[in-house]
Amino acid sequence: MSRKIVPVPGKVGIVIANTGTPAAPTKKAVRKYLSQFLMDPRICPMPRPIWWMLLHTVILGKRSKASAEKYRTIWTAAGSPMTVAYEALERGLADYYAERGLAVEVRAAMSYGKPSLKQAVKELKDAGCTRLVVLPMYPQSAFSTTSSVADGVARAVRRARWKHPVDFIDEYSENPVYIRAIAASVRNAGFSEERGDRLLFSYHSIPLKDIEAGDVYELQTGATSLAVAGELGLDRRSWTISYQSRFDKGRTWLAPFTRPTLVRLARAAEPNSRLFLVCPNFAVDCLETLYDVPHELEPIYRAALAGEIVDADEEPGALENTGKRAARCDAHLEAHRDVARTVRMKRAAGDFRRGAHRQIADDEPFVYVPCLNKSRAHLKVLAAVLAPYVGDAEA
Repeated sequence: MSRKIVPVPGKVGIVIANTGTPAAPTKKAVRKYLSQFLMDPRICPMPRPIWWMLLHTVILGKRSKASAEKYRTIWTAAGSPMTVAYEALERGLADYYAERGLAVEVRAAMSYGKPSLKQAVKELKDAGCTRLVVLPMYPQSAFSTTSSVADGVARAVRRARWKHPVDFIDEYSENPVYIRAIAASVRNAGFSEERGDRLLFSYHSIPLKDIEAGDVYELQTGATSLAVAGELGLDRRSWTISYQSRFDKGRTWLAPFTRPTLVRLARAAEPNSRLFLVCPNFAVDCLETLYDVPHELEPIYRAALAGEIVDADEEPGALENTGKRAARCDAHLEAHRDVARTVRMKRAAGDFRRGAHRQIADDEPFVYVPCLNKSRAHLKVLAAVLAPYVGDAEA
């Protein structure tokens, strides 16, 4: 943020917030999570009374079952990958501030599900904090993400009768430490422009009506991509931007979409070149990366690269996808997925859950770059973003 932050005396309470996750990979738990998530005024695509009726009579029954099946493929022995990552980040930040002798309490919270924003604010108040700093874990701000967190924080503050200052960090899309961390993650994944590798930045899409209403998300995704490409010293022809995870088909969404972009890049690929896909607006890997990348996006690219016919002209709406092939690839794609490819995808999914980079074979044409997750680099990013608010001169 451009304004100068002057920390006030006393203990600072930090909330790192994200969307949330079901409590379990079951239809019942997913239904409960989706009913809360999809009724958010910033998410629902039509007047609330009509949407409530449609959601509870038609959508939730199908979506809960389909989503539960997906969540089961990414679930870990310790629980939801997102929950595990945020618990680690909460502990990591708390240890970081304790080592520096700073009076800071840290809580991870979710807009939907648990731990809730209400719970986090109450705990920080009970811990004696006299200042609240909220960091939505979305590097690029959007009405549907950061603004939703702001709504939840406002409700939590009222209910807790919080009387102290509250600072809200809207975005950190061009923070130098964040940019260097994303660039380093691409390098560490094995990216090499010298051998003809290309880089695709894939961001979550948003409705165009939000942009028309003043949402600057598109500008921030462009700024992040340009900054990372500059840090990597890339030629403009070696990288591009796309958007994934459209919510519904009833509205126009920010494009170009990732699926048709993958087909286009595959058809234009040079022999032995590799495509690296990175998702800089996801702080930690979640369903949109842990499931969608290995099970939907990578197969599309590989099929198109092999010359197979792939129908991926548009991004499917998540609400209309009830567990069948989201990309509407024809049966030819599924029929030609051999055992070796399936094994490779399962191995990749396992590595994504651990937040680790796998060793990339030279002949692999598609490489996913994991999110920063619970890495030391991510903790450095968060410490740098929060530094002005907690008086941390060393970050």
